[in-house]
Amino acid sequence: MVDDKDGSSTASARSTDEYWDRMVSWTAGDEHRRRTVEHSRLFDHEAERYDRCRPRYPDVVIDALLGPEPAGLEVLDVGCGTGIAAVPMAERGAKVLGVELAPRMAEIAHRHGIDVEIGAFEEWDAAGRSFDRVTSAQAWHWLDMPAATAKAASLLRQNGSLGLIWSGGAHPDDLADALEEAYSTVAPPGTHRLFRGYAAHRSTDVRAGLDGVVEAITAIPDFGAVTEDWFPWTQRFGKDEWLELLLTNSQYAALEVNLRRRLFDAIGTTIDDYGGSFVMNFETVLFTATRLG
Repeated sequence: MVDDKDGSSTASARSTDEYWDRMVSWTAGDEHRRRTVEHSRLFDHEAERYDRCRPRYPDVVIDALLGPEPAGLEVLDVGCGTGIAAVPMAERGAKVLGVELAPRMAEIAHRHGIDVEIGAFEEWDAAGRSFDRVTSAQAWHWLDMPAATAKAASLLRQNGSLGLIWSGGAHPDDLADALEEAYSTVAPPGTHRLFRGYAAHRSTDVRAGLDGVVEAITAIPDFGAVTEDWFPWTQRFGKDEWLELLLTNSQYAALEVNLRRRLFDAIGTTIDDYGGSFVMNFETVLFTATRLG
C-alpha cells in the first residue's frame, strides 16, 4: 500500500528510477511486457500532468460500471493510474482498491483517497481477497489480456462483473483535415495515427479496434456474454490545454525533443488558425461481463 507520511512521494526520484530499472530487467525476453513497462515509465514521469489534464468520465459511465447500488461494493481497479475512474467510484460509496505499476501515479491516487498496491496485475497477489467488480479504465490493452482476464474471473465473486472502459474522440472534420496537413509536414508518416482521439481524427474514422478484449473475455467459461455500450460526450479544448493533454500520451512523451517541439508548434498554429479552441466529440466504450455461479 502506498505510504505518504509526509504528504510527498514514498520514494525519491532515485529510488523510483531504480524501481523502473528493476522492472525493465524483469521483462527480459518478453517484448510485450517490455513495451508495457517502457510506456508505464513514460506515463509515470508525466503523472502530475496526467492527473491534471486527462479527461474525466461522464457520470453515466461510472454509474454503468457500478450498477444501481454502488454503496459497499468492493472494487478492484486495475491500472488505476492517478485515480481518474477510482475516485468517482469511491465517491459513490464503493470500496475501491487500485493496482498500479507506476509508483508516481499510485502516489497521486493515494493522495485522492484511493488505497493502491504497486505492481503488475498479472503477478499481483490478491492474498485471498475477492471483489464485486474488477474495473479498468484506459489500461487493459497494456496487459497480457488472456492472463489478466482469467485472473479477473478468479477474483470476482458470483454475479460480480468485469468492466473495462476506453475513451476516444474525433476533432471537427475541418480541423482534422488541417491537423493532418500539420502532422504531415513535421512528423514521420503514420505518426498522427498514434491512437484515436489524440491526433487528427474525423467523425467518419473507424472506431479503434478492440476485438482482442472481447475474444479474451469470451475465452473464459466463467464469464457470461459480453455487453458493449457506447456513451457520447463532448469537451472543449483551448490550444494550450490540448498540447498539454498530448504530453500525457506516452508516444508523444517519447518523441525526440526537437521533433516534438516542431510538431507542437505546427499543431498550436493550426488550432490558433481555427480560432484557438475546438469541441472534441468523444465516445466512451464500456465492455462488461458477469462472473457466473
